[in-house]
Amino acid sequence: MGAKRWIAVLVFGAVLVAAVAGCMFFSRTEAVIEVSSTVGIVPLTITFSGDASTGPGGISTYLWAFETGEILTGSSGTYTFDHAGRYTLTLTVRDADGETDTETIDIVVEPAVWICDANLDRIYKLDMDGEVLRTFDLPMSDPRGLAIAEVAGKTWVTVACYGGGSQRLLLIDQETGAVDTEYVAPAQDPLYLAYGASEPQRLWHLDGLSRKIYQLNPENGQVLDSFGTNYFHASQQVGTEVFLQSPQGLCWSEKDKMPGRLWYLEGETKLLYVIEIDPPIGIFEGVQLEIEEEPVPVDASIFPVAGMDWYDGYLWAVDRDDHEIVQIDPTTGLRTGVRIVGLPGASTSGLAIQR
Repeated sequence: MGAKRWIAVLVFGAVLVAAVAGCMFFSRTEAVIEVSSTVGIVPLTITFSGDASTGPGGISTYLWAFETGEILTGSSGTYTFDHAGRYTLTLTVRDADGETDTETIDIVVEPAVWICDANLDRIYKLDMDGEVLRTFDLPMSDPRGLAIAEVAGKTWVTVACYGGGSQRLLLIDQETGAVDTEYVAPAQDPLYLAYGASEPQRLWHLDGLSRKIYQLNPENGQVLDSFGTNYFHASQQVGTEVFLQSPQGLCWSEKDKMPGRLWYLEGETKLLYVIEIDPPIGIFEGVQLEIEEEPVPVDASIFPVAGMDWYDGYLWAVDRDDHEIVQIDPTTGLRTGVRIVGLPGASTSGLAIQR
């Protein structure tokens, strides 16, 4: 009996060793991503973890890539996507034996819509369905235009306020609504703002009384140049047409290898103009604005317009009387049928789509 018992023990031990060895032989390194959210509104902050990843001997390194140019290490952490878009989050893990594995997951960051209310001295952040996400009361009256600008590495809501004649440009924290900085707005009737994100970054400000478009340094509010009616009347596309008489919108869009372009809507003629931003040729020259295309007549049913912005290849305009934001095809000037309805407040003015 003793010999048989020892034989049984030896057999069991051999089977156990074989089983363990087999598990080790056939187990593999596997990267596993866990995130707090895969869809959200800009700016979207997520928490991420690779703690569920496995490998023989454990995971020794974690490498995270966010498709924004930033790379982080560590098994977990938080990250903020500052711009709208679809991103691929990638985790690459390495186990103690040097084996690696990679896992990916898509993160969708949706745009946000910012509008002013000139009567209630308030700004609102909405989603693209019109749902109110944030409401901030302003310390200055009569906000008329706004833009999303990046200053000193941070994203700000920049608001132009008439303020009863004490016209100001306010840099507002998008999370708290606190005013960080204020500049004196050029001229006396601030209307619309546009932020040019391409080099050189500029804040473009349209004043209704002086009828000029001002080029500002977003870092300090310094006026770098201004462009008035006489400047634009020299353009063949404007000629003797009314221009900067009844401004109803100004916005910026990207253009390959250029500082971008401005879109201007003239309320008197209901014409949409595309203004190319030409970079300086020499160190003693400044940025030039040039209208290179024939203006596009815009659907009269949306007027009066109280601000506009560019997003995803379309213009979006505030239809003041119908209290909605409508999408416009910039090539035809016609509505596409896409709308954001039920805007909050009493007197919408200004529009910025955070992207």
